[in-house]
Amino acid sequence: MSWTGSGRKTAVLCTAVVLLGTLALPAQASALTLAQARGSLPAAGRVPASPEIPSPEEIAAAKSSESATAAEVTRIDGLLADASAAQEASLGASLQANNAYGEALVELATRRDAATVAAARAAAAEAEQAKARKQVGQLAGDLYRNGGLNPALSSFVSGTGQALEDAATLEAVTAGRARAFQSAETAAAAAQSLTEAAADANRAADEAATTAEARKTDADRATAAQRQAVADAKAQRSALVDQLASLRNTTAALESARVDALDRQRQQERLAALTAAAGSAPQPGTGSQPASGSQPAPASPGGGGSAAPQPAAPAPAPVEVPPAAAPEPAPAPVPAPEPVQAPAPVPVPDPVPVPAPVPVPAPIAGGSNQTAISVALGKTGSPYFYQYGGTGAYGFDCSGLVQNAFAAAGKYLPRTASQQFAQAPVHVPLSQARPGDLLVWGSPPGFYHVAIYLGGGRVVQALNPDAGITVTDVAAMSGMQLYGYAARY
Repeated sequence: MSWTGSGRKTAVLCTAVVLLGTLALPAQASALTLAQARGSLPAAGRVPASPEIPSPEEIAAAKSSESATAAEVTRIDGLLADASAAQEASLGASLQANNAYGEALVELATRRDAATVAAARAAAAEAEQAKARKQVGQLAGDLYRNGGLNPALSSFVSGTGQALEDAATLEAVTAGRARAFQSAETAAAAAQSLTEAAADANRAADEAATTAEARKTDADRATAAQRQAVADAKAQRSALVDQLASLRNTTAALESARVDALDRQRQQERLAALTAAAGSAPQPGTGSQPASGSQPAPASPGGGGSAAPQPAAPAPAPVEVPPAAAPEPAPAPVPAPEPVQAPAPVPVPDPVPVPAPVPVPAPIAGGSNQTAISVALGKTGSPYFYQYGGTGAYGFDCSGLVQNAFAAAGKYLPRTASQQFAQAPVHVPLSQARPGDLLVWGSPPGFYHVAIYLGGGRVVQALNPDAGITVTDVAAMSGMQLYGYAARY
């Protein structure tokens, strides 16, 4: 068979089309499977393409006997429990990344403020140096025009006037000349030192900015991963719940409620184990424990209510101070010696004020931890929102919300979650937590999240950009490194 030129071209084109189609189909199928697995396809009845989800054939086979059905139900319940744990781990990782970015922003603000102050001090020192240099120049010119002598010495050199007065004048002029040179030298040294300090502060600010940018990237990635984990878990749960309903001959709504109950049971058991492990012992490494006789009845994070506070201890009786003895007559004043003029110190410029932070609520009269709770609860929902490094007036991160709420109660807490826990005057086991205490997540000394305990097993917190400022069950977050001790202010 012979091919003409046009025939050969046609054959080549046909072969290329077939090959391209063959190569494209697997790629399209792979993209379709990925989209289905991520729950991004709107079509009804899509099942995430996960190898863990039982196939329809497996479900049908499991319905062949009661024991097989029970085993498959147990298997699916385990898959749902694993998915829930993975979702918690993803949320915990995003909270850690959020906290790292927030702390980097706090450090950046501190470094920038320090750089501003250092620059102002360096500028003031340079101005003082210029002033001292000008004085030395005038003195040098004066000495040059008068043959090395100040005109004030002319009477002494010519022999006129009283010798003692001329000698005093010579001494004063000599001391003044020495002070001028000393001031110039001191000003130059101060200017050089403060200029170097300003350069160091600027470098530290630049490094803090680079770190903050890297932490922002990490936080964005962790937040995106957590969102994807939630979407994946939601799609997987929907498919598995439908399979449970088929296996147990119930409805998806009933099976969803049963799965929710199992989740809550696991969370409560985990919280109870954590609380029991902490017990009533003092926090490890601190020796801090509630004072005997002053601790109210405990209000466990897993339970509700709190006991009324104990009455305040009576004030100590006033100590009687004996009257002071009459002072003896003061001796006659001795004439003060003539003041000796010391070298004029180089004036140190006042530091540039640090930029004022975002205003916090004015302290409320009679404020207490209940006031802090009320303020924090008042910031749930619009127009308030989660903001990396935020301390108000509308945007907050976890420790920024705590700081803002307690400031309204007249209690000024440090800025970060770790500092807020470490500097609390009292630490108690979770079993003794009461409303207004601070719960933290992580491990000492690097806690990555903090929330205000409300009682009844709930906390108010600035959680993340998606949830915002919200009220959450402690048990639901007990698997994210909830620490076994609470901080009390």
